[in-house]
Amino acid sequence: MRKIERVVKNLSKYMLIYTFLVLYLLIVIFSSGCPKNPEEHYISALPSSAQLLFVSNMDTGSRTKEIYAMDDNGEDITRITHSPYHHCIVGIDRTKRYILATRVVEDTDSPEGLGDEDRKSLWLLDLETGNEKRLTDTSNNAEGDSFSPDGEWIVFHMVLAGENQADIYKMKIDGSGLTRLTHTNDATESDPSWSPDGENIAFVSYSAQVPRFVLKIMDSDGNNMRTIYDPADTVATPYFKPGVYDPSWSPDGQWIVFEKPVHYSGENGDAGIWHIYKIHPDGTGLVDLSKQGGHESMAEYLPSFSGDGRQIVFSARYGSSDPANVQIDIFVMDHGGGSLSRLTDFDTIEDFGVWIK
Repeated sequence: MRKIERVVKNLSKYMLIYTFLVLYLLIVIFSSGCPKNPEEHYISALPSSAQLLFVSNMDTGSRTKEIYAMDDNGEDITRITHSPYHHCIVGIDRTKRYILATRVVEDTDSPEGLGDEDRKSLWLLDLETGNEKRLTDTSNNAEGDSFSPDGEWIVFHMVLAGENQADIYKMKIDGSGLTRLTHTNDATESDPSWSPDGENIAFVSYSAQVPRFVLKIMDSDGNNMRTIYDPADTVATPYFKPGVYDPSWSPDGQWIVFEKPVHYSGENGDAGIWHIYKIHPDGTGLVDLSKQGGHESMAEYLPSFSGDGRQIVFSARYGSSDPANVQIDIFVMDHGGGSLSRLTDFDTIEDFGVWIK
């Protein structure tokens, strides 16, 4: 009888140990080994092959766009964000740790779901920790993608709640130090871009006195504002006022690229025809890159220099005049406008490409 009791006790002890080991293994597997739920909200790591960021609805099946990375051949596409939000323009700092994302989190302007027309907020995404932080209040309408060269600040434009014109602000990446840089009466200032030496900020401005967006530069503290390009030969479209948009600096600070609408008769999904230009910061040397490169019929926008300054990535609408059937893809050209190459060619929307520098 005593032998039987000892056997039973030993079996009970081993069963407890076995149960503990099984539970431990299950905890380890489910906490780290299993793939994440596709519906879960998280950020994926940036792959070593990544050269460009862009947004797309290739996985959402809706108007909502997520952030993706790809190499400079349009391959090795990796989804970075897995969220319920709609992403517009994005930027990344020089350390490749932080993404500045303009997100839409509320359908404020349309019953069709989240889209570019809705009110936007700025978010900082930490690729190292997977954490994210909203930087601007959802009652305001903020948009931006530019870091200071030292990575300590961001610059963006924002329309405060109750106001109807945008001004330019800067803020530290932790959300502190909000500083208003422009206070121009009866003028909208937007699309700021920090120069690579940190001394200047390029932006665009529209006023009742000059009813088109002109290209300006100011010191990084908001002083010494000056106009470097006034595009008299521009047109309006149903969705955009005449003028220039989305300035961005070359890595050496010698050029600023931007786009402007040059013709409208319903082309390219009712966007018209837009060309990309470059100009020196002193206002000299204007070059129509779209014309010089022989691709003059698309709506080209949001240009961004590569880290070595040899290439420019941009987005384009082309093909059908029907907005429901227009193609929206990402292209790359050399710094003179030539060697055009399409990086994306899907049935979905791929938009707002930017170099990882």
